[in-house]
Amino acid sequence: MIYYIMYENIIAIPYRDREEHLEYFITNTVPLIQKCLPNSKIVVVEQNEGKLFNRGAVLNVAFREYKNKTKYFFTHDVDINPTKEAVQGIYTRDNIDIYRIYSAHTTSLGGVIKVQHDTMININGFPNYIWGWGIEDRALYFRSIIKQHMIVTNNDKRTFKILKHMPSSSGYGGVKKQYSDMWRKANIDKLDDEQKDEMIMSSGLNNLEYTIIDRKMIHDIVEIIKVDI
Repeated sequence: MIYYIMYENIIAIPYRDREEHLEYFITNTVPLIQKCLPNSKIVVVEQNEGKLFNRGAVLNVAFREYKNKTKYFFTHDVDINPTKEAVQGIYTRDNIDIYRIYSAHTTSLGGVIKVQHDTMININGFPNYIWGWGIEDRALYFRSIIKQHMIVTNNDKRTFKILKHMPSSSGYGGVKKQYSDMWRKANIDKLDDEQKDEMIMSSGLNNLEYTIIDRKMIHDIVEIIKVDI
């Protein structure tokens, strides 16, 4: 019989070429998580060089690797650092389907979100085909809306420190316009239920392909997984 290690939270960080940001996160944010969110593990998924960055697919790797091993998934950009008050009062909120903790706008599920495990599986994670900067957070939002999951938003952004970064230096680029147009309300409203379901199930956790190049613990609760996608 196989026994699984169960976590309360898996905090997934999409990562490439942000050494200073990761060092800052481990020094300043990880101790807060250890203290305020017991039984949590931070999983940094690092995308190999050679292709445009694919934040959605990188996060999907963490969801797949820890499927059936956690109650909640967080997605957490490495340049966003909460205060102790934020971790204690916001990150610990329970019994919420999707909690938008720190995102850019109302049709986004980017930045920092907390999602129940079964919800992430139901919406099939992110699409795997969005290479470059943006849109994957909008796609996740509309997947959640299509599947009728409730989204609760934290409106207090004062308790976060955002580090500056240069996306162009890390293999980021413009997303193809077809994907931006696809994941808009005006387009989705034209689709019937079968077509909406096809949008969700055609790409995501169910058909993610990746190769693990290396994985190791770099802190008591921090694992880094380097992948080729």
